[in-house]
Amino acid sequence: MKCRENGAADIHYYSDRLKNKLSNLRTSHSAIVEAPSGYGKTTAVRDFLESALPQDIPVFWFAAAEEAPMSAFRRFCRVVGEIDVSAGQRLLGTGLPSAAIVGESCDALRSIKCRRETYLVIDNFQFIQPGLPPSFFSALLECGRGGLHIIVITQMLTRNLTAAAAGRGVLHITMSDLRLNAEDVRRYFAVAGAPVSADGANEIVRRTEGWIAAVRLSLSEYRETGTISDISGVFSLLEHLVWDALTAEQQTFLLRLSPFGTVTSYQACALCGWDALPEYARAALAGPFIRYESNGRYYELHTILSGLLTQKRRERGDEFDRECLLAAGDCCRDDGDTVRAMDFYAQAGDYERMLQLDLSALYFETIGTEPFYELAFRIARECPMELKRKYLLSMLRIAFELLAAGINEDFGALLDELNPMLDINGGGDPILYGEWLLLSSFKHFPNLYEMTFVLKQAAELFSGACSRVILPDSPWFYCIFAPFTIFHSVPGEAEREADALKEYIALYSGLTNGHGAGADVLFRAELAHYRGYLREAEIQAYKALYIAQSKRQKAIRLAATFHLAEIALESADTAGWKNAVASLEDSLDGLLNIFLLPSAMDTVKGMLFSELGREEETAEWLKDGDFSGRQLPSMESGRTAVHFGSLLYRGKYARIVGAAEAIHPEGIQIRGFQNIYLALILAVAYLRSGNREKAFRYADRAVRAAMADGLFLQLLYYGHLLDGLVEECLERNFPAQLRRFASEKKKYLSAYASVFPGLSPNDLPEDLTAREREVALLAAKGLKNIEIAQELA
Repeated sequence: MKCRENGAADIHYYSDRLKNKLSNLRTSHSAIVEAPSGYGKTTAVRDFLESALPQDIPVFWFAAAEEAPMSAFRRFCRVVGEIDVSAGQRLLGTGLPSAAIVGESCDALRSIKCRRETYLVIDNFQFIQPGLPPSFFSALLECGRGGLHIIVITQMLTRNLTAAAAGRGVLHITMSDLRLNAEDVRRYFAVAGAPVSADGANEIVRRTEGWIAAVRLSLSEYRETGTISDISGVFSLLEHLVWDALTAEQQTFLLRLSPFGTVTSYQACALCGWDALPEYARAALAGPFIRYESNGRYYELHTILSGLLTQKRRERGDEFDRECLLAAGDCCRDDGDTVRAMDFYAQAGDYERMLQLDLSALYFETIGTEPFYELAFRIARECPMELKRKYLLSMLRIAFELLAAGINEDFGALLDELNPMLDINGGGDPILYGEWLLLSSFKHFPNLYEMTFVLKQAAELFSGACSRVILPDSPWFYCIFAPFTIFHSVPGEAEREADALKEYIALYSGLTNGHGAGADVLFRAELAHYRGYLREAEIQAYKALYIAQSKRQKAIRLAATFHLAEIALESADTAGWKNAVASLEDSLDGLLNIFLLPSAMDTVKGMLFSELGREEETAEWLKDGDFSGRQLPSMESGRTAVHFGSLLYRGKYARIVGAAEAIHPEGIQIRGFQNIYLALILAVAYLRSGNREKAFRYADRAVRAAMADGLFLQLLYYGHLLDGLVEECLERNFPAQLRRFASEKKKYLSAYASVFPGLSPNDLPEDLTAREREVALLAAKGLKNIEIAQELA
């Protein structure tokens, strides 16, 4: 591959190390070319394919753009269809990849066949990567086989996609391969007929860090002046070389395009209010640092140029800047791109245009660089009162976003502010007031009786209609994902609470067209499970799973699967356990569209990782107990449990005791199921720290609370770690239950051993001590001797 010349002003120079890397494209089935904008990724791949491949080898080029995900996916399917008609149609038929159907999409990708050596290039992959599950990306790389070569050109990949590509034998060309060093700069300048000294080349590299776009600007300036400009602020150089060469009309035209990184001719006309592009606009778009992508029929503005245009746009004053941003927002709104429209409206500070959008489409979205709930927080506080009154439905959706993000104080304040505006006695819309009541019921969370009382009032106003604020696939927020943890709040009242939740869910799910459906059945499944009635628990869990699937309730489906995994383990159902664990693994990718807050996702993942035996993958902030970030209040017990569980797993008993005494200075009081788990962990920590008296105290509290509802399971889980304390507490307070506890404990240990073939029931004799049984269970988990020693230290 030689240096390519398109005239003196456009010489494509490639270092020897890059040419060596590019030559591997001929033998690699899959490759990723990854670097920020301005590193010449696309140009390098194009030049290599044009110069190194025989002319009869087909190259199919798909260039992603800033567009709606479905539009990009359809275009991609059409390109795949040019290679293999059947695979393209099959991929299009699966629909936009999501966690629910990603398996079908992956199978469609892997079905691509080509009869001869073929190259498929996916350019600008960064535009589509946010919406793709990692497994789809893995399958894309894997379909490079049987003569098909896959080349992905992208800006920086997200961490999960980088992990998805690891270990697959993918050729990886990175920023370090594309960057020029001082010797490269000397050769580049020499080829361009502008030799530079070694010191000069070093100075250029120091100022540009080998960034090819900036090096090319240095070359242009060096040719013109014979000096090396200070381009620490490369904008000044670009201004001199490009901006000043434009007419005033062309400058204004480009400024109106500046909010966009890529733009079609149609969009350019819409931004300027034209029916067709005038000649001076076409000439401006043909200038340097603007590339026309013929496949997608759009213009791509280089990042350097976009930055300069943004600076120049703002220099023209706030009014012009706002006019450009609003025009960009209107263009996106008309194209159905609500997310980008909201971003531009937010930058312009136009609250009316923001509230005119369908905010329910934004619940899970990131607006610009911030999650929508942060913008909702600002809107709630700063939006003028007259606009709140004018757009009540939108403000109720803002209130819901605050609730889902755990911003409860502002949620309550906003509802109080909206209440007088919804006066149905004064002619207000009764359904909107019903929406307000629906939301206000959560002020009483988790008191089911108060919440149900308010919902009954709301139901009368809805008159059979469904909420336009809380939708079936709205964020999950009112408990981790296990209703029993939240709604079992009074020991001895589990049955009454189950009936109360059934009444509540019937109302709530009916008003929201399915949101929360199955939570009451899941409560029953959990109650039976924790009582040790595994067959009943399994039936109820499957029932909850079916309801959740039919109503698109991912959180309930995930929780039901979680319990099915545990039930299978406790029932010695090896195949069922493996199937459930596989489902839990698949569910990890889908958490993004359940919770708004990253902390909530991390908490649930921490619980799943514990179930999957992958505690080490728990988020560091949970391991360290750093709860300073934004949190869902309903997640408090969950994150504490994950933190304590992580510490227990690592044998950090003193830290558990210290953290518990800091979080609960008056001691952990058993007010519901969520506290039983914490009390048992704390009992283990006190026992391992040499304080048997406090260990007994907490074990006794846990046993009393659990046995008030016959909840055996948690006692079985931790009983073998408490050196007979659970049995002692049972003998004192519930002697009639001692025999059943011993029987259930033996059955549980035997079932566990049968699922893990490293142990068998015969390996767990009757006379094992608590310590010996603990060693056996750790061995069953697959821990090595040294790991067991560390665990028990």
